Amino acid sequence: MQSDQGSAFHTVRFSNGCDHDVYLLTYLDGVLLSDTSVRDDSATRREIGRLMANVDLALRGYFHPAAIQQHPWNFETCSRLRHLIEHIGNVDACAKVDEVFERMSEVVIPRLLSLRHQVIHQDAHTDNILVDRDDVTKITGLIDFGDLLYGTLTAEIAVACDSIPYGSPDMVPAAAEIVASFDSVLSLEVEEVDLVFDLVCARNAMTATIAAARLALTPEQPVHIQSPLAFVDRLRELKRVGRSEFTRPLRTACRFPVYCPKTTDEALSGDEEARLVDARRSLMGRNTTHFYERPMHFERARGPWLFSTDGHRYLDCYNNVPQVGHCHPHVVRAIARQASVLNTNTRYLYSSALEYADRLTSKLAPHLSACIFVNSGSEANDVAWQMAKLITGNTGAVIMEDAYHGVTDVIRQFSPGRPEAELPAFLKGLIVPDPYRGPFREDDPALVQKYAADADRAIAELEASSHGVAAFMIDSALCSSGVPNVPDGYMRAIEKKIRASGGLMICDEVQSGFGRMGQWWGHEHHGVRADIVTMGKPVGNGHPLGVVVTTEENLNLFIDKTRLFSTFGGNTVACAAGNAVLDVIEQEDLIERGRTVGGYLRSEIARLASKHMLIGDVRGHGMVTGLEFVTDREVRSPATAATARLVELMRQERVLVGSEGRDANVLKLRPSLVFRRKHVDVFIEALDRSLDAL
Repeated sequence: MQSDQGSAFHTVRFSNGCDHDVYLLTYLDGVLLSDTSVRDDSATRREIGRLMANVDLALRGYFHPAAIQQHPWNFETCSRLRHLIEHIGNVDACAKVDEVFERMSEVVIPRLLSLRHQVIHQDAHTDNILVDRDDVTKITGLIDFGDLLYGTLTAEIAVACDSIPYGSPDMVPAAAEIVASFDSVLSLEVEEVDLVFDLVCARNAMTATIAAARLALTPEQPVHIQSPLAFVDRLRELKRVGRSEFTRPLRTACRFPVYCPKTTDEALSGDEEARLVDARRSLMGRNTTHFYERPMHFERARGPWLFSTDGHRYLDCYNNVPQVGHCHPHVVRAIARQASVLNTNTRYLYSSALEYADRLTSKLAPHLSACIFVNSGSEANDVAWQMAKLITGNTGAVIMEDAYHGVTDVIRQFSPGRPEAELPAFLKGLIVPDPYRGPFREDDPALVQKYAADADRAIAELEASSHGVAAFMIDSALCSSGVPNVPDGYMRAIEKKIRASGGLMICDEVQSGFGRMGQWWGHEHHGVRADIVTMGKPVGNGHPLGVVVTTEENLNLFIDKTRLFSTFGGNTVACAAGNAVLDVIEQEDLIERGRTVGGYLRSEIARLASKHMLIGDVRGHGMVTGLEFVTDREVRSPATAATARLVELMRQERVLVGSEGRDANVLKLRPSLVFRRKHVDVFIEALDRSLDAL
């Protein structure tokens, strides 16, 4: 290679006056970014971010022992500079710099050590970046690898933020551009993004200290750094912005959740929360519902825990959607990996849909061997209802009087939610078979026959209206009914009557399936034979996936007649999520764990009943439990008001529960299958304290 002087050798005069001949290996064309008139440019910043990510990708795997060093610019040893702070001179400036070094030493560096490390360039400021002479947004090279060391990737971003002009009014958006462009090439972790603010502060504190020390200790040597106080001014600017306000746009730029405070000190302000509530009412409707008197704001979750913007974690005992726990890493990885290569629909061939259909149907009875994929449980129930009408030629259905099955136009009618709701003529509701507070109690020897007789009335009314019976749709856990202890034999008796009338059994397994009731399927717990099984959100641990499973004969007849196709039902990402959920249930033996932990939960609640007379009944199977509260155990009068208050008290104890049942006096507990005994203990202690408060 030749230099711009036309020679492979170049003479360089060093600061000590000596000349040295340098052999040029590579010549990079361009001018220093610092020498251009345009520096505060979005396109250039984005290019810097991408450049450094590509450099770090190229350096990945390279290592040399000398790269681990206590370099003056090493963030992880910056506290060694504290004895030099005095050279800055200004007392207030010294204090601000020292404050940064103290936080680095006590808080940031221990966190840095847990992040990804490799050999990094760590010197991508404007004096080391070359750009095209005619187009400053085009980077032509990077020079000065003299500060190369083994460090954290976040350091690369903090140094790149030096390219933001000092005094710039848009420092935060500029930093977000650098972070987002780096992330677009080399994916960042949220912990790395969260430390950018601290490292930018540290970079300016280090630069101010080193510049001041060199000016004081070696005044004869030129210092190619502006006044130390300029960097202290940037520290003041950063402090004015604040860690949270700086970090939030960075998270947004990378599409990480915005608010994830680790402590109450970092909690979302009341004003910001009020702004979100107002925006929610404006954009989502003024009467949009939310849990609890004060809306809860969660931005992070893991396993059985939800992490709120108030800086606390909450035990989730209510939400059945994350079947294998919030953000299970295996499910998250499966979704991300599939989304990174292909996301398309079932009009095309791909193996994951076939693999998932085969695995899923293998968990069901042999006759249930064919699948239709949709996007939700509501859609699945809607398709099941269409199928039942087509197969039977009838148009009437039987449901429980307070059932819930979804939100599509027709399925909303299958979801009255309360016994007194008026149903359309084609629907008939059955009395809930509740041996605790229903019309027939647990000591009645004819309990099953009396409750099942209500089906005779419903069937007769449908036949008299010429609708006939197409199906009985049932949530096997009867969650909307307060998880009653359904008498053994009741479901089989209903099935017999439905089949005799020509109807099908549609078993809605959205809430009762995938191990929720201590075995794979809730309808099998009751010993009934399903003609159609529907599934919803828990199938993909919350990823939009719904499934209708039936016989091959039923499916082919239905598809031939309707040509039904759900454009993104069973897409590649959804099937990856479904397969991963099955992996976790099988590999972690979650159904057996659910039986054991669920039994322990109910036994511990029963133990509390001797102390708290408000507890009337506890029932359930596996990881679904109904806990009913009464004001009088003899007459079993519902403690509706006390239950509503208890839900709020439990929230204050940082345990999330919800009420259910026709009198809203039942806690419906559906924790994820990853619950352990230690989580039950947290729940029991919170319940004990809350009942004491009542």
